Amino acid sequence: MKKYTPDHDKIHLKSNNRLPLYRSINSIAIIADYARKYGIESDLLLAGSGIQSHDLHDPEILITPKQEMMVFRKIIALIPDVRLGLNLGRNYNISANGKVAIPAMFCDTFLDFVRMMFRYIDVTLSYFSYELSVKDNLAVLKSEELIDLGDLRSFITERELVSVYMMASGVLGSPLDPKEIRLTYPRPDYASSYKEIFQCPVTFNAEANMLIFESSYLYRPLPMANQLARHAYEKECRRVYFRMKEGVTTLDKIQQELLIQEEGVPSLEQLARRLNLSPRTLRRHLMTEGTSYKDLVKDLRKEKALDLLNTTNYPIEKIAIALGYSDVPNFYHAFKKWTGKTPSEYRKEKQQQDIEQLPLRKSR
Repeated sequence: MKKYTPDHDKIHLKSNNRLPLYRSINSIAIIADYARKYGIESDLLLAGSGIQSHDLHDPEILITPKQEMMVFRKIIALIPDVRLGLNLGRNYNISANGKVAIPAMFCDTFLDFVRMMFRYIDVTLSYFSYELSVKDNLAVLKSEELIDLGDLRSFITERELVSVYMMASGVLGSPLDPKEIRLTYPRPDYASSYKEIFQCPVTFNAEANMLIFESSYLYRPLPMANQLARHAYEKECRRVYFRMKEGVTTLDKIQQELLIQEEGVPSLEQLARRLNLSPRTLRRHLMTEGTSYKDLVKDLRKEKALDLLNTTNYPIEKIAIALGYSDVPNFYHAFKKWTGKTPSEYRKEKQQQDIEQLPLRKSR
């Protein structure tokens, strides 16, 4: 086994900073198992997501982030537990991210484990990019949202933070002992639960999400270190990694870019620059796909309007501005043309439908 000598100045690792177009259905299978403990059947949990109950038994199924986030919102509505993200995170351990975490656990050191997780982060269930650096004998694992998580920010961050902690402790063979955790969102009423899990100070309203621990952990030999096993399992990891990228069209990439736009709609020139294409090449790709930029923007606005009305309490005027409408009446006109209803009517009906779908709970 190689002997590692700490060289803090050279440790600066970064993961991919693009949200994958597709991800494993394994995340939804974990949520469905958790929901069943509360008497919630998969059909109710998956309603409207385009995912079928039988899909949960096929590990080769890939889903989109949008589908996954629909299920996130559904389970939050069905299980009114403020600690849901923290509790679910305990189930996102090494087995949950097995395609990459299993080969990584056979690495020589914890630093090697982190390198492999970063290399194949698209295979994980992450909504963050990561950066690892070392300063004054402390390792800082910084995470940044790959898209604006909005109303799901605390839930997804909690789930992922606990998952990272569980995986790190699992490969080390003993609990990771963080020195400090920093999170960007406001302190929740259940902040004491963080202390119970991580046993360290937790700061909220921070400038960035950070998990801080002693850098000596990075050089710890892993108890399962086995180069032969690592290479054998890494082959499967690479297969999944490249399969996720197969069949991804330029149209898929364009739609993803439009969906993750936080506010307004980019011009065709701005979009082309993001995709590293010329506007002319982008137009040609769209023509080949049988669509146009104008049609894509129209579909995007409709999709985003429905999403914002379904998942936020934003005033109609704010939604209109977020969609790039400078004139609110124009948004009303367009929305009624799409759905036959005004935005207010649509929101009211959807809220009533959600209430009716909630299962009745017997008092204990």
